Amino acid sequence: MSSSCQYKDLQDFLIKHNSKGQKDKDKEKENDRTVATTHTRIGDKTLNIFGGAYNIPPEELTAFYSLYCQHVFTNRKMEYLTEKQLDGTDGKCGGIFVDFDFRYKYDVQTRQHTKEHIVDIITLLYLEELKEFFIFKKDTPFPVFIMEKPNVNRCQDKNITKDGIHMIIGIQMDHVMQTMLRQRILAKIGETCDLPLINEWDAVLDEGISKGITNWQMYGSRKPGNQAYELTQHYVITYDETDGEFMMEEERAQSFDVCKDFEKLSVQYNKFQKFEINPKIVDEYSKLLGKKSTIRAKKSGNKTKVKLISSACSDDDEDESDISLDEITNLEILKKAVEKIMNSLQPAEYAVKEVHQYTQILPPKYYEPGSHLLNRQVAFALKHTDDRLFLSWVMLRSKASDFDYASIPQLYNDWKRYNNNKEGITKRSIMYWAKQDAYDDYMNVRMTTIDHFIEITLETPTEFDFGMVLYQMFKDKYICTSIVNKTWYVFKNHRWVQDKGQSLRMAISKDMFNYYQRSMHLCAASLQQVEVDDDTKRENMKRKVNKYTEISVKLKTTNNKNNIMREAMEIFYDNEFVKNMDLNKHLICFTNGIVDLKNKLFRDGYPQDYITKTTGIPYIPYDYEKFKSIADDIMSFMEKLFPIKELNRYMWDHLSSTLIGENINQTFNIYRGSGSNGKSMLTDLMTMTMGEYAGTVPVTLVTEKRPGVGGTSSEIMQLKGVRYAIMQEPSKDAKINEGMMKNLTGDATMQARALYCEAETFHIQFNLVVCTNTLFEVGSNDDGTWRRIRICDFLAKFVDDGETHTDDTKYVFTKDKSLKDKLPEWAPVFASMLVNRVFETQGKVEDCDIVNASSNKYRQTQDHIAAFVSEMIVKRDGGKIKKMELFQQFKMWFQDSQGNRKMPKGVELNEYMDKRFGKAKTAGWSGISIVYPDQEDEIDELNG
Repeated sequence: MSSSCQYKDLQDFLIKHNSKGQKDKDKEKENDRTVATTHTRIGDKTLNIFGGAYNIPPEELTAFYSLYCQHVFTNRKMEYLTEKQLDGTDGKCGGIFVDFDFRYKYDVQTRQHTKEHIVDIITLLYLEELKEFFIFKKDTPFPVFIMEKPNVNRCQDKNITKDGIHMIIGIQMDHVMQTMLRQRILAKIGETCDLPLINEWDAVLDEGISKGITNWQMYGSRKPGNQAYELTQHYVITYDETDGEFMMEEERAQSFDVCKDFEKLSVQYNKFQKFEINPKIVDEYSKLLGKKSTIRAKKSGNKTKVKLISSACSDDDEDESDISLDEITNLEILKKAVEKIMNSLQPAEYAVKEVHQYTQILPPKYYEPGSHLLNRQVAFALKHTDDRLFLSWVMLRSKASDFDYASIPQLYNDWKRYNNNKEGITKRSIMYWAKQDAYDDYMNVRMTTIDHFIEITLETPTEFDFGMVLYQMFKDKYICTSIVNKTWYVFKNHRWVQDKGQSLRMAISKDMFNYYQRSMHLCAASLQQVEVDDDTKRENMKRKVNKYTEISVKLKTTNNKNNIMREAMEIFYDNEFVKNMDLNKHLICFTNGIVDLKNKLFRDGYPQDYITKTTGIPYIPYDYEKFKSIADDIMSFMEKLFPIKELNRYMWDHLSSTLIGENINQTFNIYRGSGSNGKSMLTDLMTMTMGEYAGTVPVTLVTEKRPGVGGTSSEIMQLKGVRYAIMQEPSKDAKINEGMMKNLTGDATMQARALYCEAETFHIQFNLVVCTNTLFEVGSNDDGTWRRIRICDFLAKFVDDGETHTDDTKYVFTKDKSLKDKLPEWAPVFASMLVNRVFETQGKVEDCDIVNASSNKYRQTQDHIAAFVSEMIVKRDGGKIKKMELFQQFKMWFQDSQGNRKMPKGVELNEYMDKRFGKAKTAGWSGISIVYPDQEDEIDELNG
């Protein structure tokens, strides 16, 4: 065991325990070729902070901690160290470490969580769940440490505010169990913590910490340019066996002697309390542990060799086509492996090399500690492009200060599990990220790619090769979706807009021409630098200049441009585009950007969003004070339309829910009211607000059968991506098709075919509404039909000055004849109010009594049997009703009250009676009687 006296200071200790230095010393040892890294230092070149990797064996930790505490806490110097977690292979585990990563909107300037939040997290979540994992005993206390930074971290460049909590629970728990615990906490934490987060809880609770694959920031250390976490709360937990509850006693955090007990704040401390496993979780735990053991056994057995070279290589040549991941132990070997892959690519596979280059220019936020989600998206995009890009992902990750080359085989296991089509993330995503976050480097890679394909046209000047140059220039901006119909889309103003291809055709004569002219001038300039006596080289250069000139002329001729465009259609063709178009139900496009309703943020549109629709208005972040006058007018308008508070709340929630492309509540809202009650004005406002996300639905969609197979259904096709679908007013006695209505208000799909196009199936995103004074006939009385129907009564009446009205309503208001002219000005502010509301509700609409009452009353008018029984049958001692007598009376009642409508069958009447009054005997039903007209007064007295 070493002593801290052997070293001058912490820096001296770290230099002598540098992992690379130890590897160099041990190169001659056959069985000790690599040394594991136990600690790392996070570097930052801009702050002149150098990263590092260190191997500190357990027997030297005491000396290390002593020097570290002296450096950080006594001498008040900054440090940036992280420590690797214990893997539990020796039977000893570390404590339970949890990293909470909170993200808020940038306008948040103060801490949002309180001490009460933390106490609830400890007591209501973690301690309660831990009872399911262990058998606790009295007189066996364990600590809980809470660490927080002094202030929140406002990141102007990312437009977010960060905050967090580091929590240590002093119980030994391996990482399989910690992963199980994390999953259980995720299922409940959203109900306990009401924080205004913009990231999901799955991103808040660092998965890498629970799995043990992510290093832990040493207490007192910090990320460069950030504050360090400080111990703010310290609790001691004991278990009361009499009632099976925990008792939590708070200790003064300031009284904790950090230098004396520093090891307890370390992720490598293995002396916390150990408890017996609860039999409840043994099966689940054993199953998960077995999977991990299998992976570990594979890792410790044969070396992980994977085929990452071009399929064109010989399968028999194992040395050429396989790469052993276990042998990649440093950057030099990794670079050689990647170079081997790139060199094996065929000429037609240049796109793989290009994506690799774009990946390597991504900035630190894609690989630095804490970049788990972004880095994983990079992996999705790379795998979707080509499996051989695995090491390109590893090379990006290797730039992180805490990267461990020994983790590469496990990274490959993760890679194999990644979904190839995760959320539409493709190589276009990587190109977009590079363009947004590393523009200069992006332009360099782009120019290199274009120059490569221009060079090819000098040798093979075919229309296809020119089409490839055009593609490299505009592949992030244009897509062809139909070669037959010559349908193009161009990405502009945050979305894909349909185009006939004229603008791309014009680019051949302008942009593409300019590229060749640039290449020609560069070549001519290079020619001037060639030695006079180097005739061969001068001739070659002259020939290239002439070819550039010839091609430039061709790029401005009609026939050549037409031929290039014909080839370009096949090159730019994307058979997935139409399927993915407007598919993301949580994104809505405004003229100035995209609102992400799930993550509660406003951002630029990405090509990989596949959005084609737009509201046609700008998005204005909600600011009541800034738009007070218009906001007050809108709220006054809504209060007049819906003067009852609970109805007003319901309508705000309902209207805002339509922004999400999903009928979460599975409702069919019917706007009912007589003339001049504001229905059309509200739907006009919604149409102006929603723009292309609003659509008109033919009433036949819910009154007739589905369109015939093979027939065109352009009206239905236009509903793809629509969020707010307004149905035309039905005619009197129009009967609803209950099955179709259920499909349209559920999580269903529709099949339609536009003119001259193939049939397409798409998910229904719209909320269905209808404005009417006349309600549909509903033939079904099943709950599945009626739980969907909501009657939204428009109670107000708008009249001219001095106008009389006959409506039975107390909510009468004077018409604002200029209101329609105000709607365009209202629309952006109204959209902002709806977005702000749906951020809170996430589309959930709570029912209210007044809507339920109207809906139930509607149901009663459509349930003819129930109406007959309610009106014509009463309970009476000694009373009897025979089946034939009942049916004859029902028949007469139905003809008088319902006219020519289709009468329910007698068997339906009998089934209802059996359900309501008990199964009929041979003579009929006992204890009830029919009310005949001459008995009404008598029955009234009886019911009294």
